[in-house]
Amino acid sequence: MPYRRAFLPMHPAGPYSTYRLFEWCMALMMLLIAFTLAMPGDTMERNALRPIAEMGASEANMAMVFGSVGAIRVMALFLNGFINNVTVGPKGAYFRAFGAAVSCFIMGQFTMALIWDAFTVAHSPSLNIPVFGTLAWFEALSVYIAVLDGVSRKSRIGAAMDKLKRMAG
Repeated sequence: MPYRRAFLPMHPAGPYSTYRLFEWCMALMMLLIAFTLAMPGDTMERNALRPIAEMGASEANMAMVFGSVGAIRVMALFLNGFINNVTVGPKGAYFRAFGAAVSCFIMGQFTMALIWDAFTVAHSPSLNIPVFGTLAWFEALSVYIAVLDGVSRKSRIGAAMDKLKRMAG
């Protein structure tokens, strides 16, 4: 059998991470936002993010949510990228989907806060509306991809287990 090269070389993020770089980017961004919110100062009281602070979201709570979800996403991406599919199973993909859903919700809230500010206070749109809106849409797509990945892994593991049972007797 002739030696065949892989279609894409292995990515440094792991053999199964080639198409998950946006998820890595968002997970690391969530950790960096948590770090920023944990720093001294009142970040949430600035300009257009004030409506989120007025809804009751304190910086400490937001830092905890961003940090926790970012850490879970990094662990899930690492496990999905480096450990055999049969060992991990579909759970890592579902953790990825959960993290992306939470991030989608938060980015959507940021988008809505900026839109609200544009129509009620500033009377001009912010350049961050399309940024956070695009992040929210791509996070929704990441949820869809992660769930499909989990279902695919579950069906592949089930098929492999059925073959193993048939071979064992």
